[in-house]
Amino acid sequence: MPVLNLAFIGDTVCDLLIRTELIYTGKSVKDMHENAKDTVNAHAQACQLHKIMHLLEKNEMDIVNRARNAHPARTIPPSATREEYLKATGYEALMGFLFLTGQMLRAQKLFQLSRMEDDPCLKKNYTSK
Repeated sequence: MPVLNLAFIGDTVCDLLIRTELIYTGKSVKDMHENAKDTVNAHAQACQLHKIMHLLEKNEMDIVNRARNAHPARTIPPSATREEYLKATGYEALMGFLFLTGQMLRAQKLFQLSRMEDDPCLKKNYTSK
C-alpha cells in the first residue's frame, strides 16, 4: 500500500487515540479540542516520532523512512518546517500501518510513550535531529 495512504489513515488513528484519552479528563469540549490540536499537528508528531525511534522494529522503521521520503501532494502548513512535516508523515504512516495490520495495542503503546511530558523535544522551538 502506498505510504501516503497509510499516513492518511494514520492521521485519523492519532486523532482517535488522543480524543479517546481526552474524554476521560473532565475537560470542556473546547479544551479537549485545543489539547487534541496540540497533539495532532506536524510539529508535535515530528517530536513524537523522535521520542520512539529507538523502539521501532525494522519493518516499522522501513514504513517511517518510506513515508519521510515520499512527496506529499499537500503543501506544508505554515506552522511546520519541511523536516517536521516529513517526520510527521512518517509517524502517521506508522500509525496507519499498525492499525491496518491489526496491531492497535502496539500503536497505543507507542502513542503513549511518544507523548511523555518530560521530553525536551516538546518545546516549541524543537527542530529535531
